[in-house]
Amino acid sequence: MITHLRDYLLDLKREQKDIHEIFNRIYDFECGEGHFKVSEGLKERFGTKFIESAENQRIISTYNRWTGEGSLFNSMRLKKPVTDTETARKVLDELIKDKKRCDFCKPELYTPEDNFGRVVGRHSITASNIAKYDAWSGLLIFRKHDPLDFTLEEFSDYIMTASEWFKMAEKSSGFHFPFLVWNCLPRAGASQIHGHMQLLLGRRPYARIAFLDDVSRRYRERYGSSYHDDVFSVHRALGLGAESGEARVYATITPLKEKEIIITFKTDASKDSDLQNHLFKILRCLIDECGVYSFNLSMHPFNAKMEIPGIIRIVDRGNIASASSDMGGMELFGSSVIGSDPYIIFERIKGALDA
Repeated sequence: MITHLRDYLLDLKREQKDIHEIFNRIYDFECGEGHFKVSEGLKERFGTKFIESAENQRIISTYNRWTGEGSLFNSMRLKKPVTDTETARKVLDELIKDKKRCDFCKPELYTPEDNFGRVVGRHSITASNIAKYDAWSGLLIFRKHDPLDFTLEEFSDYIMTASEWFKMAEKSSGFHFPFLVWNCLPRAGASQIHGHMQLLLGRRPYARIAFLDDVSRRYRERYGSSYHDDVFSVHRALGLGAESGEARVYATITPLKEKEIIITFKTDASKDSDLQNHLFKILRCLIDECGVYSFNLSMHPFNAKMEIPGIIRIVDRGNIASASSDMGGMELFGSSVIGSDPYIIFERIKGALDA
């Protein structure tokens, strides 16, 4: 449990002092208690048992000194009931059943193509984005309408088709910094239910990628080691990271939002069938076992000229049956308030990878 992080760090200090030192150079950690006074009216409204469980709340605060990322874990929020997957599935079925007016079901007819044409895969096809994020902004459209219904073969095709689009766009533009984004369902920012990814190619790395690359360079200059290697070493020592083939997978202790999983790699994702399989297993685990139907995924492909490795990030965007947003002022302007335990999600992910 993340609420026991202080104990894990004490064990780390005794057993792996070098990793404990790395933790301290990268992270800051605090553990506090939240309290409140209880009125009789409050007890009558919510019940004595609930109030007693809420009176003392352990707050775990994690902060990355280098990236400025920070998260707050509340022991009470971590005990909230899991997502009602049955209700969420009903909402999903309602969302995906109306195909008649879906432009992406007939992409050759209802979507524009890029100046260099389309890339046609076995299970996907590219299109130009009408409302572009950037000058070179395309779409990878799945042949299947349901974004959560995909096999390993289909998912691998998505990655390979996207890679071909990046190559053609790079040849046409002279730009060298690709970025792939999958906003799955409207709760994660998708304007269409139909499965699709955003394909972007920049003149320079996009802002957060550029910042992370700068952090990595400064870290190496100061300590003579790789920032990403050290971050992974810390997570693995804490029981939150594992190597899977040539890829490294970990549940970060400073997640942007729920269930964040990070994968780093130094291969060509379009040719690395092992990486594709690992990512497929992680996604299927999140969808099928954890009830994650709406999520954001990003992929910064490996670029040997940059200090950072290839990076994939996946974040759960919450229950699609919920009317409330999963993000508020704290996430936008303060620190992320997290209601899921990295240890629980990583145990699920590791089980899927080992299967």
